[in-house]
Amino acid sequence: MKREIKFRVWSIEDKRFFTGYKEITKSFFPSGNGYELQQKNEVWQQYTGMVDKDGKEIYEGDIIKYPWLTVPSETWDKETYRIDEVKFVTGCFIPDIWRTVVDDCEVIGNVFENGMVNSLNTSS
Repeated sequence: MKREIKFRVWSIEDKRFFTGYKEITKSFFPSGNGYELQQKNEVWQQYTGMVDKDGKEIYEGDIIKYPWLTVPSETWDKETYRIDEVKFVTGCFIPDIWRTVVDDCEVIGNVFENGMVNSLNTSS
């Protein structure tokens, strides 16, 4: 699968994301030399190449909500969801939901603006 390679940067100091080539270059490479990265507290996050059901780009560090299949029970009629943080581990984005539920996946936040999420199961 061929995908666009791009990043967003969370500035711990400014408490905001920097996105796009021009904004990132101006903020983190002030001399114009790509080899002289300004020493700020920042976290670089990579684009997964996927979008959620609303067309929002999914980056590592995003918190996503997606349908979770469970064993049939008396509560089968209720939709069950899983909430996870998108991570990049050993060359792969996890959770590995892309083949089955990406069309139903929704970005509901990110780890910096909404806090950490530890694979919570919820029903609605």
